[in-house]
Amino acid sequence: MEFQQAMQQKRRLLIIVPHLRDGGAQKSAARLSELLHEEFDIYILTFFSQQDFPVAYTYQGTHICLEQKARKNPFSKIFNAFRRIHFLRKLKREKNIDVAVSYLHNAHTANVLSAVNEKVFISLRTLLSQNVGGKRQAASIKRTYHKANVVIAQNKRTLEDAIENFNIRPDQTTVIPNFYNFDTIQKHYQEPLPAKVQTDTKYFVFNQVGRLHKAKGQWHLLRIFRQVLEHSPQARLMIAGDGPLRNFLIDYAAQLQIKVQDLTDSDSKIPDLENYQLILLGFVKNPYQYYQLTDMFLFTSLYEGFPNALAEAMICGIPALSTDCKAGPRELIAPGVETINDYPLETDLGVLFPAFDGEIIDADAPIIVEEQLWIDQLEKYISMPEWRANVSEKARQQMRIYNKDNVKKNWMSLLTDET
Repeated sequence: MEFQQAMQQKRRLLIIVPHLRDGGAQKSAARLSELLHEEFDIYILTFFSQQDFPVAYTYQGTHICLEQKARKNPFSKIFNAFRRIHFLRKLKREKNIDVAVSYLHNAHTANVLSAVNEKVFISLRTLLSQNVGGKRQAASIKRTYHKANVVIAQNKRTLEDAIENFNIRPDQTTVIPNFYNFDTIQKHYQEPLPAKVQTDTKYFVFNQVGRLHKAKGQWHLLRIFRQVLEHSPQARLMIAGDGPLRNFLIDYAAQLQIKVQDLTDSDSKIPDLENYQLILLGFVKNPYQYYQLTDMFLFTSLYEGFPNALAEAMICGIPALSTDCKAGPRELIAPGVETINDYPLETDLGVLFPAFDGEIIDADAPIIVEEQLWIDQLEKYISMPEWRANVSEKARQQMRIYNKDNVKKNWMSLLTDET
């Protein structure tokens, strides 16, 4: 009897992530728990106080929070790091964890340094060489990540970057892309907007979803949009998300003479398209609803790992234009294309533009070549509803390769491998 019970007992999976408030990595960690909860006993460990970082994503399993405060003092950060390692080592022993999967650098370091008898997996969410926090963090990555059993990347280019620059062996790596619950996304997409939101308007609405952060290149987006307004005054731009660049972008828009409605701190997220040209929605629990107002999705990131927001817009059938930054967008919009010699690259799934160099440009500086390419194409596509409808349908169908059943097979194969 005891032998049969042992055979029937689920394996134990620990997911480690700094918090579950917002962010692509946090969303992916929560989704992994939902994907695998029937096959595994799942524990989710977060570091930071739930008062400061309230849980925003649904998950499955037992949530354990260290309730740490985010610290700026170097000594406090070191103390937090040692406490995480000590707590994790104890937790792994007590729960007899079989596999521990971590998301983001602080979690990766704690996961590797607290290893007991479990398999240690690191899930890379971004291009490390573009997103490393200085020389000290780069050295930390080189010292620790290669000690993991498996390093998982979301796409081939992210993996190649990690191998080339961060001391990670090719034989310890694999690629597993993000997965998406299409039924859930469609359900959220179809949820009614707040009653006062006008869905039938004369405006052509561009949309972006993402943190207000330098990595997203949103000053370029505002400069592009300002020029489009000159020829298409009915154009509007909505951005769902918050972050450290918010006040900068509001000031920047004012310099460009763009009228801004900032709904970040408002409970009622009702865009006033009549009186404002740029609407900052702030954090929105269900950004898919606002795709009902959206004609095109614009993605100006300087770097990515696997861009959830871009993928989800394509799943909802929103025609997407994106920079061809070093990892992510090309896999979605031009899968299989290794080299691009001429931009913009227009495919059946969307359009790719050359990557920006990352420098913040003064609002009154002349339009650069890369921005002008966007301006020309946007002005063209505004008057091409048939092209938009065609891209919408083909992108929606192509994204089916990222359904949860396909990706779950990859995770199960990796997590149950006894070698």
